[in-house]
Amino acid sequence: MGKSLKGYEFTNLLFFLVLIVVLAGGCWWVFYHIGTKDRVVVVDAEPGIASEQTTGDITLFYLEGFHIVGSARTYRSRLEIPSTDDGLVRDLFGLPGLEEIVIEPQLIIVKKNGTVSWNKLSQPIRDIIKNHLHSHY
Repeated sequence: MGKSLKGYEFTNLLFFLVLIVVLAGGCWWVFYHIGTKDRVVVVDAEPGIASEQTTGDITLFYLEGFHIVGSARTYRSRLEIPSTDDGLVRDLFGLPGLEEIVIEPQLIIVKKNGTVSWNKLSQPIRDIIKNHLHSHY
């Protein structure tokens, strides 16, 4: 007759519980680090602009506490600015080198051409957005 495994139930249960905890911790660590690699960093404490993220010729300005439009709107030139514009898009297109502006409820996306650097555009764009938010909301 063979040996009985009756005395090992608790040891097996403990082993599998430890294995589950270790696997769950490993999954959490992987997903936490993958999820934070593209995290947006707060760049200014300016009211209205929570943060910005630049990738190549596109910068995203995230707004905190403001819903500036009901649905997304895209403008590719001054000719597309509607007569109902409250000045934000017109002022942004007044800066040199901007090709496209997308306005979403809590996000403003600005695309520039390659001839102008973000060093010259970032602060004027922030100023325009900040002034617009404070004068209209």
